[in-house]
Amino acid sequence: MITPKIFSPNFFSDHRSVIAATLAHFSVDVYSGMLPLILLILTDPLRMTYAQVGLVSMSFTLTSSLSQPLFGWLGDRYGHRWLTVAAVAMIATTVGVMRFVNEYVWLIVLALIAGLGSGAFHPQGATLAAHAPRELRGRAASIFMLGGNSGYALGPIFGARVFALAGAFLPGVFALIGIAQAALVGWIIPPQTREEPKLKTLVAKSVQPFVASIAVTLGLVIFLRAWIHSSVTTYIPQVYKSLGFSTDAAGQILFNILLPVAIGGLIGGTLSDKVGRRRILILSTALAGPALWGLLQTANETSFLLAPLLGLTLGASIPVTLVMAQSLIPRGMGMMSGVVFGFTFIAGGIGVAINGLIADQFGIVPTMTLNAALLIIAAALALFLPRD
Repeated sequence: MITPKIFSPNFFSDHRSVIAATLAHFSVDVYSGMLPLILLILTDPLRMTYAQVGLVSMSFTLTSSLSQPLFGWLGDRYGHRWLTVAAVAMIATTVGVMRFVNEYVWLIVLALIAGLGSGAFHPQGATLAAHAPRELRGRAASIFMLGGNSGYALGPIFGARVFALAGAFLPGVFALIGIAQAALVGWIIPPQTREEPKLKTLVAKSVQPFVASIAVTLGLVIFLRAWIHSSVTTYIPQVYKSLGFSTDAAGQILFNILLPVAIGGLIGGTLSDKVGRRRILILSTALAGPALWGLLQTANETSFLLAPLLGLTLGASIPVTLVMAQSLIPRGMGMMSGVVFGFTFIAGGIGVAINGLIADQFGIVPTMTLNAALLIIAAALALFLPRD
């Protein structure tokens, strides 16, 4: 029987890399989670259409995703510590300034810079988390994801409070908070991390096409899942605002989705070590489709019940797909993590932009309702993945 060492009394000393990765992920994604709220606040003053809202979100996600393989390579070559520290401080400062823009073009520019901060962090964080013992890697990945998902969920709530309290001092306040978080993360990260054991043999050529087919199928599942996830976080506040909800109520609905995403990731990653990653991926994705459809059909108290269900089912597959993808290429962990996260962010950005264009023509509620069918398609594709 394997003892869950990651929860032992010596957790801090034995797993500093996982702790640092989780704390940094929380810090970075708190600011990323503020973006939908900022877009909601600026929609009327800047007279943005749904397509323009989607373009800002796409600018952030595409910049982050396209830069991640490069930042992953830089981390593998020069170390992960300083990239992680700089990323936290960079995104905090940028988001603080973003709230005060009065021209759409500056909103795009700041979204691009914030995207670079996010892109610099994620390969480093995933690599640090992967230094957990191999038998606990699924659980470590879920804890790492928990940090990011909970930060993203708290982003709108934290942002609303800081916006109200800081006033005109908002950029400086965010800069100080970001520097303090970055310094703490830099102190926790251990000076050296354990290297991934080198493979003594190459994969047989006859196996390579099989591995490639797994990568393509898994990539399609990740693409569809990321499409829906990004669209939900970007447009659900817009959906409920169009249904007559206040800005605070729309933000609460989003919070009720995003916090369970964090919990769902912890549950899914942990269970995948016991019952299999393929099973968790199929079940969670299949349940997310009806949950999204039901959420879009209600505009009352039931919404606050369906929102957590959607969050749990969306979150359960996130650490699962990360570990499945990393297992395909066990060497060059930073580069591989950058590719995986980058592809996920690209898919999300493309999906948000396409949904924005469709919503301008047919309405936001019908557009998001069609997205529920994409989750069923993703679950069907997961059936073609091999058993663990």
